[in-house]
Amino acid sequence: MKRVIIAGVGPGSKSCLTEEVKEAIDNSEVLIGSKRLIEEYTDKKTFYAVTAKDIIDIIDNENANNYVVLMSGDTGFYSGAKKLAEVLAGKYEYSIMAGVSSVIYLAAKIGKSWENAAFVSLHGKKQSYIPVVLQNELTYFLTQGNVSQICQELYRAGLGQAHIWIGENLSYDNEKITNGNVSEFTEYISEGLTVLAVYNEHSRAFSITGIADSSFIRSDVPMTKREIRASVVSRMAVSKNSCVYDIGAGTGSVTVELALHALYGTVYAVERTEEGCSLIAKNAEKFGLNNIEIIHGNAAAVIDSLPVPDKVFIGGSGGELEYIFSSILKKNPYVHIVVTAVTLETLNNTISLMEKNGVNVLDIVQIAVTEVKKRGRYHMMSANNPVFIIEGRGAK
Repeated sequence: MKRVIIAGVGPGSKSCLTEEVKEAIDNSEVLIGSKRLIEEYTDKKTFYAVTAKDIIDIIDNENANNYVVLMSGDTGFYSGAKKLAEVLAGKYEYSIMAGVSSVIYLAAKIGKSWENAAFVSLHGKKQSYIPVVLQNELTYFLTQGNVSQICQELYRAGLGQAHIWIGENLSYDNEKITNGNVSEFTEYISEGLTVLAVYNEHSRAFSITGIADSSFIRSDVPMTKREIRASVVSRMAVSKNSCVYDIGAGTGSVTVELALHALYGTVYAVERTEEGCSLIAKNAEKFGLNNIEIIHGNAAAVIDSLPVPDKVFIGGSGGELEYIFSSILKKNPYVHIVVTAVTLETLNNTISLMEKNGVNVLDIVQIAVTEVKKRGRYHMMSANNPVFIIEGRGAK
């Protein structure tokens, strides 16, 4: 019976191996892993492989019984162990052994506790991190060595005075840990494997609903006002990993609020006017958001090329509501949709299309906001046009 151990080996040096992992390696017949991790074990039969498929192919074709697959860092922290375990399940007996994450190693070296920290991985993947740093006092990064690029983006977001630690080649003889303000490292060239820690003393809880209208850069492009926006965003109930569409994004006020909630997700702001796209970009930059993708074009022309959405807000459809509904429901039959309407025709059309496409209509409200403005000695009421909000969820 073939047995497989998935072992976390820490930052890389043998000095960081747990006794459990050392024993597993000593008793193994075959070692599998990246070149960096297996090259030291010249006394063992080793195979270079990193994908679950390649690892399984090796195990399938070898006659040995005891296999150890080496994973960098810890097996439960941005590791390939999860995918490999899914493939091994039901096929081979396997167990998982923990390792020391490079993040935890750096935390100990710099004397910064990590239990309340946020974590970002840019190692082979794209992840938004500006809003994460803005909202957390301490953020740890797994990087691809792109320290200068990260620092440049942090600097542009107003985080130039945030303190940063750069850990390079951790646990090896050439280990190097450097620290200073973000602004000092915008041209920094790192060496080898790099982990960052960013301390933002002025972190702030930005996941609010209903940002003041005056906070946004505006022009004549229509903007969803604060009271309507707050109701829309609360109904959207965006999670931190959500993929969200904002169709007819206008100035990007709803886009910004959705992106502040979807810290690790992406908001696709679809807008057909160049001026609107420009304003969305400016507002995204103002709020330090790099988890917004601006899509210039009519929704019907671009929506099929977008990834599967979890949530969709439609603030303007350009008369293409039927096609928009058809497209998003093909991608995700259970998608959560919120639509705003200022005319009875749009309201009726939205309800009809939801019912036609098997979407459960969860809620329909009308909000009429009246502002009070001072005119000389008097305070006068100024009524805004009423807005209908229709919320639905796919049920197929």
